[in-house]
Formats: sequence, C-alpha cells, structure tokens
Amino acid sequence: MSDKKNVSFFPVFMGATIGVILEIIGLLIDEIVVGNLSNDAAFASVNLIEPYTYLEVFLAYLIGVGGAALIVRAHGAGDKKRMSQIFSQTIIMCAIVGFTLTAIYVIFTPQLVHVVADKPEVYKYSLEYFNVMRFYPLLDMFDTFIFTYVLYRGGYVQFYTAMVARVVVNAGLSWYLGMEMGVTGIALASVISIGVALLIKLTFLFTKKHGLKMTRYLNFRDAFEIAQLGFAESALTAFIVILEVSINRFTLTKYGKLGVAAIAIVIDIFEFVLYLGEGISEYETVAINDSIGKNSKDSMDHSIKTTKKAVLIEGIVLTAIILLTASLLPGAMDIDDPKTAEQATIMLMIFAPGALFICLSRVTAIFYQYTLRKRRTLILFGMSVAVCPSLLGILLGQISLEGIALGVGLGPAVAIALMYVYVRFIRKEKLFDYSILKIG
Repeated sequence: MSDKKNVSFFPVFMGATIGVILEIIGLLIDEIVVGNLSNDAAFASVNLIEPYTYLEVFLAYLIGVGGAALIVRAHGAGDKKRMSQIFSQTIIMCAIVGFTLTAIYVIFTPQLVHVVADKPEVYKYSLEYFNVMRFYPLLDMFDTFIFTYVLYRGGYVQFYTAMVARVVVNAGLSWYLGMEMGVTGIALASVISIGVALLIKLTFLFTKKHGLKMTRYLNFRDAFEIAQLGFAESALTAFIVILEVSINRFTLTKYGKLGVAAIAIVIDIFEFVLYLGEGISEYETVAINDSIGKNSKDSMDHSIKTTKKAVLIEGIVLTAIILLTASLLPGAMDIDDPKTAEQATIMLMIFAPGALFICLSRVTAIFYQYTLRKRRTLILFGMSVAVCPSLLGILLGQISLEGIALGVGLGPAVAIALMYVYVRFIRKEKLFDYSILKIG
C-alpha cells in the first residue's frame, strides 16, 4: 500500500491467489486421502460436515475482512493510531467469537452432526470427523485475519512460508494419521497444519513492517463498523452452506451416496473457482479502500480497469483448466464406482463454462460492498452462489444427475445477467458506478 501511488496489482493478486490455492489444496487433501484410504461413504461424510466449517469461516470473514478494510483506509489516510486501534479491536473480536463458537460445537456435537448426516451409513464417519473439526474455529478465526493483514502489509516471506508449511504438514500428517486413525486422524492433521501456519504468520508481528501497537481497545461502534463492512462478503460463506446443504440433501435423497460423491466434486470445483477469485477481489478490496482513504478518483478508475481485465483472463483460464482436468479429478479422489467416476467427469465438463461468471459475479459484488451498496452485494452473492445454482440444480436434477451440474453452472450466469438488467435499465447506472462516494 502506498499513500501516493496506485496499489500494485500483482503483489496482492499473486499473494492472495497462491495463498488460496495452497489453502484449497490443504482442504482437498482431506477428501483425497479419505477417498484413497476409506470408502465412498466416508468420502461423502467429509463433505456433509463442511457446512459447520463454513459457518466458522463466515464469522471469521465477518471480522477479518472488515477489520483489514478499515486498516487499509486508515493507512490511505496516514492515520497510524487508527490502524493500531482497529488491529487491536479485530484481534479481541476474533478471540471472543472463536471461543464462543467452539463451545457451541462441543456442547451440541451429536445434534449438529445429525442435522446434516442423518443416514446411518454416513453418520458414524461424520461424527468422527466433526469431533476434531469442532476445535478448528479456535485457530482459523485468528488465521483468517492474520492471513489478510500480513498480505496487505507486505509480509511476503512469512506469508508464503506459512502457506507452504500448511500444505506440507497437512499432506504428510493426513496420510500418516489417516492410516492410523481414519477420518479422525485426517481431521487432526488439518487442525495441526493450520496451527503451524498461524504461528509462522504471527512472526510478522515482530518485524518493523508491522509497526502497530496492541492495546486494550474495544469500541462497540468500531466493532459494528467492522462487522458491517465485512458482513456482505462473509455472507458468501453462508450462501455456500445453503448451496451445499440443499444440493447434497437433494442428491442424497434422489441418487444416494454415490450421487453425493459425484456432485461433491462439482461443488468442490465451484468453491475452488469462487475462492480462487479472492486473488482479484483482495486487490480490489485494497485498491478501493486505499482510493477512498486518499479521496482519489484516478486511483479508483485505475482499480476498476485493472479488475475488469483480470477477471476476464482468469475466468477463461479456469474454464480451460476444468475442461482439461475433468477426467482426472474423479480418479484423484478415488471414486470407486466406474459409472460414478464417468458421470463426475461429464458433470465437470458441463459445469466448466460457469467459471467465468462465478469470477465476474464475485468482483462485482465486492465492488458494491465497498461503494455503499451492501444490499446489492448480498443479493448478488445470494443469487449467484445459493439461490440460482440451488434452484436450477434441483430443477434440472429431476431429469438426471448431470442436470444438477448444469444447473449449478448456469446459476452464476443467470444471477449476473439479472443484476446487469437491474443496474443498466432500472437504475440507469453503469455496472461499476461509484458516483455515490463523491470521490475527488
């Protein structure tokens, strides 16, 4: 970040993108190892329990994204005292929410597992997995904020070291502990690996680049502002939960556990594309809030132009990658049934073109989040991630299992088309209009 120059695209984009890729690889390792060491029921069980992980991620983003955005604004305005206050406030909020959520998960473990995995063949594995993952919020709540903060502040050595260490530790321990303890060991590897990564990133706080003081600062007005800024983007995680629960439950009822195993790969890739778009949206977040802090129209125009080019390129590249790897992914996750593996390949190829619209809907929603249109952000995220993919997936899923993948892929395209019609023809605005901010 700089008080005079425009925010550079590649340092933030590459850092966030590589970080997200490594995080996703870490998450996929659980499923790959489960697929290779256990049966399809265990593989489906890991996916069924994920909504509770995403609930924690929702709260982590609510705090971490909003806190980081305010720090960027304060930096753009040159207010170091304000930066220290927001940093301290965010850390305190992470501690409070992390311990509270973990306590709820521990107290209500059997009941929570039964909600998402009520079939006998998957309940046992889901319970074993969640018995460990219920402690995940204690670490990830802090890690989400520190991930963003270290990246924004230029702690690239700590950032990349932590990301690589997380993948290596998770891969090694998942295989070893998975062989010894089953899904319990695989979940334990995930918790240990994120703890290692967090410790490495925390070393940035002892460098000169950090330069902020930790104080006993807790202001409810600031807490509300942090939550308000972070809510729209963090709601993305809640919408993913809706997508997973609705599609998984429908598939489990109509096509059984093998159907869940197949559609789980499509949902994983949907989420992969969505989260990979974080590289561009992280740049967008920094650039927009830095422009607001500096009150610079030129900086804002530059960020919009850069974002548009980047999302077009990324969407096309991701579509091509999905098409090229569609036949490999079912085997990588060791889908045992040949027919299911073949169906999963076809479903991925059907879904692939949706990648471009997933990327476009994400950056458009993030733009509205920081330009005083949070309602539009919620609507666009909800429509592109939850409502349209779920409804179209279930509707077309009445015809065939492949129809679910078609509906999930079409969902984001329909959502962004509806938003474009609303903005251009009803509101009479450009899709990326920021005149409401009165910058410059």
